[in-house]
Amino acid sequence: MEDVSGYYIRMLTNIDLFRGETVGLSIIFAWLGLFAMVYLFILATLILRARPSAAENRFMFLLLIAEGFKVSFDWKFLYPFGPEIMPMVQYVRVVWWFFLILSLLLYVSICAFYPVRFLKFMSRDEIRNNLYWGLPLLSGLIVALMVTQNGGIVGAFGGIGHVICLDATSIPQVTLYPGTKEIAASCFNIPEYHPYQYFTTGSTPLGTLLLFSQVFFAMIALGFMKIAQKTLENEGASIEKATEARALFIGFSGKVVFQGAMVAFMIFLSAKFGQINFADVAKYIGNASVIGIYMVGLYGFVLSILATAFFEGVMFTYAILKNEILGIDERLRKTFSTAVFAGTGGILFLVASEIMESMIGIGWIGGVLIGLPLIVMRKAILSFINGFSNVIMPESFTSEEQNYIEAYTMAMDDGIITTKERRMLELQARSLSLDSSRIRHLESWFDSNLDSDEEE
Repeated sequence: MEDVSGYYIRMLTNIDLFRGETVGLSIIFAWLGLFAMVYLFILATLILRARPSAAENRFMFLLLIAEGFKVSFDWKFLYPFGPEIMPMVQYVRVVWWFFLILSLLLYVSICAFYPVRFLKFMSRDEIRNNLYWGLPLLSGLIVALMVTQNGGIVGAFGGIGHVICLDATSIPQVTLYPGTKEIAASCFNIPEYHPYQYFTTGSTPLGTLLLFSQVFFAMIALGFMKIAQKTLENEGASIEKATEARALFIGFSGKVVFQGAMVAFMIFLSAKFGQINFADVAKYIGNASVIGIYMVGLYGFVLSILATAFFEGVMFTYAILKNEILGIDERLRKTFSTAVFAGTGGILFLVASEIMESMIGIGWIGGVLIGLPLIVMRKAILSFINGFSNVIMPESFTSEEQNYIEAYTMAMDDGIITTKERRMLELQARSLSLDSSRIRHLESWFDSNLDSDEEE
């Protein structure tokens, strides 16, 4: 009997979008979702620890926890679970919908911390200080109402089935969660792909509406942040607060643009082919173009959830902590640049391999054609990505770092750092608890800006 590692290897080495062989992709996205969830939870913890009693930090902590749990939706593919865990899957789905609804409420409540003229009442202390517990309570009540009014979890959010295909000639073994409608499952006529198994989840019209409405609610938050940014800049308010609003605006922009495009594509596919899940794919076995469109839509939407949650997490953390944790902005930029490079490279590698596999039957050639240029041009590509990350997350300093820069500015007045001045700067750095690597970064930043000013 095949062990778990053998199953993973076989699924991961047999991925073909145009034949529907995508269990391996689901495994990849399940693990990526787990890592993204942990990363967002870490960022949320950093935000809360920075100012545990601040209403804004509590609010953002809650938002990143919600976004983090949402990216774990494919966790059931982490391991080749059997149908016995379907009750657990359904209960976890209820929690997932709780966090989705909570995130929608958080999106439209963000105006409590930034000036939006027609919603000034939201900034009252009695409202903003109680959002961190009031919104989860409201979300829980909404979920409970949906479940009770629709006769249970299946009626509210959809059912679930587990399908096992032992070989290409066998009838699929389908196990349905109680209340789930019958599904027309079939197995691929690809001997080397068997045995394999998967879960297929259904949805309800209300659930689909809530899922797609994330973009609409993010668009509302996007508008709030743009209004707040303009208001803060026009009123000559704190530059730091205006920068916060700008960072949040960029974070929501990523969600609206990327996930919005995929939602539009998913709506098109739903209108043309009906509900999209693994069981539906089997109906189009042999029609490579239709299955390819299905897979691009399905996994494109999954990718948009992961990518936009990660992007929001980085931008929101930058907005709240840029002036509170030493070097957090630099670390976030490095994380962002690395993730973009690795993610884009991975997608291009997969696409190139799929194209070459369909054209000449040798997929690894496509991987080589993409991999070699990425390796050769790695520094140039990373430099470009770093430039972009510097635009969306400008350099920002804590009060301690600003004090050191002021001292360094005075020492550099004549363009030379003497031995005595260097000794004074080292004492200043120790008193401000700045380590040597951070000092090098601050001085390098100052020197580069000084050089650019002289060139102008």
